[in-house]
Amino acid sequence: MDKNLQQSLEDLIKEQCALHQLEYWGIEISFGRGKKGLLRIYIDKENGITIDELAKFSRELEVVLDIEDIIPGSYNLEVSSPGLNRKFFHPNQLKRFIGQSIKVKLKEPINKQKVFKGKLIKVEQNIFFLQTDKQEIKIDFFETEKVNLEYKF
Repeated sequence: MDKNLQQSLEDLIKEQCALHQLEYWGIEISFGRGKKGLLRIYIDKENGITIDELAKFSRELEVVLDIEDIIPGSYNLEVSSPGLNRKFFHPNQLKRFIGQSIKVKLKEPINKQKVFKGKLIKVEQNIFFLQTDKQEIKIDFFETEKVNLEYKF
């Protein structure tokens, strides 16, 4: 999916989230050849979001998406909370999780290692610092494949 279409979708979803006092967390889009597409949207609230709120938002967003008709072809819409082991879509999202454990998968290895787990200790723009068992690592968010919260039970 092209960047303009993704940006248009994100703008529309953020607008709908603002109307419902919800936090837009992220979007995953997959459209394969000959397959029905998937539009997965993550939303949240400060004190957590309920299943009823997710269902209501999903129904209302589905109507808006049908009216705006910006997605070509057929697709399934999924609206979800980010969950306990949430994926981070933007470096600013990391800030409220300083002091917590995260798992990072890099695009390119550092010292032959691509996956790191540790405590998030600082975030400065798109750079964050991770304290592992062995060392402190400085990581550029945009050089990661995936960053997730590691919820400890």
